[in-house]
Formats: sequence, C-alpha cells, structure tokens
Amino acid sequence: MTTARRPGLLDQLDLLLLRLAKRRRERFSTEQAFYDTFFTEADVEKYRSDVRNVWRFRTVADIQARLFDDRPATVVDVGCGLAAVATHLPAAATYRGVEFSPATLALAARLHAGRPGIRLEQGGFPDLPVGDGEADLALCFEVVEHVRDDGAAVRELARIVRPGGYLLFSVPGTHYWPEYESLIGHFRHYTGDAARDLLRDAGFDIVRGVPQHRGFWRLYHYGYVAALAGAALLTRVTGRPVSLFSSGIYRALSRRVLSTLADDGVRDDPGSTFLLARRRGP
Repeated sequence: MTTARRPGLLDQLDLLLLRLAKRRRERFSTEQAFYDTFFTEADVEKYRSDVRNVWRFRTVADIQARLFDDRPATVVDVGCGLAAVATHLPAAATYRGVEFSPATLALAARLHAGRPGIRLEQGGFPDLPVGDGEADLALCFEVVEHVRDDGAAVRELARIVRPGGYLLFSVPGTHYWPEYESLIGHFRHYTGDAARDLLRDAGFDIVRGVPQHRGFWRLYHYGYVAALAGAALLTRVTGRPVSLFSSGIYRALSRRVLSTLADDGVRDDPGSTFLLARRRGP
C-alpha cells in the first residue's frame, strides 16, 4: 500500500535529489544486474560511516541486547548488504546474512573474512535458504518494498522465525511515485498502519514502532548532500581526494547526533514503519 497523503514541497525536493543521484544509472536488462550495482568498493566507507547507518546498527544492537541479554541468539539478516550490523552484535550472537546479489555478497565476504560467528549466503524471496524457525531474531530492512508480492515475502519471514521469536523490520514511509521502480526498484511505500497490517496478516504481533526521527533525518540528508557536493568540489579544485567521512568535523557531528538520539530513550512510535514484532506461538 502506498502512502495516501498528497506530496508536499519537501517530497518533491526528495524526488529531485533522487533523480540527480541516479542520473548516471544504466538501464539494466536483468534484475540481477540492477541489484549488483547497489554496493561497490567505493561505497564501503560511506556505508560504514554514514551516521544514519551507524544509528541503525546501534539501534539493532540495543534491541537485541534488551531481548536476549547475554543469551546466545541466532540473528538472520535478510537483504544484509555488506553485513555491517554483524560487527555491532554481541559475541554471544550467531549472525547469518542472506543477500540476493552475488557481487554484494562477495564484497561482504571479503570485508568479514576471518571473523567468527558470521555466515553469509546467497538467496532471496520467495524462498530463503533458512530452515523453519531457525531465527531467534530476523532483520529485514528496506527489502520488502523491492518485492512484488510483499505478503508472500513477510510470510516467508514468519516461516524462518521461531514461535515467540522476533522480527525487526523496516520499509520506506515516504511519499511514493511510480517512477521509483525504475530509479531504485521500489514497488510501493507504506504508512505505519499498512506496515503493521502486513506483519499481523503474516502471523506477527507488533511489539512497538521504533522511532524513526523522520524530520531530523530529512534535514540531515539535505545537509549531507550539500557536504558531499562541497567535498567533490574541493577534490576537483585541489586535485586531491577529499573524504567527507574521514573529516574531524563529520566525526564530531556524528558523535553529537548519536548522543542526542540516544537520549530519546525507548518508546513506541505508532506512525513508524520501523517495527519490532513477535512471531505468534507458544
């Protein structure tokens, strides 16, 4: 289900920025080729250091710790990308990353080579390479919007989570335009209610919506785009590569942002499309 509200001025700006970011994307002939371009070596520093991702990784680790304390738990990350969240989990956790793109999976394997407790494998919806009830906690972030049959995808997530186990799930809640399918492979976006109904219909009970801080991250994104443009300009003027993420200013601002968001505490956000859910069963 797409978001029902009418697009505002900032929605239009978001779409314009997305078009600019994807202006050099080729028109790929296969789905595999499309997703093989999502992560490259050039994306590693950005993926690991972008404060939005670090906030997400730390949120996952905090929720995992609250659910399981120091008890062993199997975490299955569906659509794991570069599997960066694995480095934020406690030593007692066993991490299984499932990724659709072989190219992304190969890059993730190189990044995590030699690390114990991490298993990576290729696969995707509708048939995940995971046995029934093997996950104590499943992660699925910004994946289901890429799947034509989202109901079947979430039922597959329910299959791999043990009864009484948990799913940490997120989908986009921004305004949706049909051209997103060609730009970033999305079939739909969601309201908070639509995301909750999707999980309930598959056999999950909603524990809470994780606060997404949408307004804050939207403003951050505009500043981030401007900073990237400035770094690119400096690189061209000086002839030397300038990295936003390795700058002391960015690291200091990141620490401040993470500290501010941590003070928000654990609370329910009914409108969120970032959800913690529990698999029904004994």
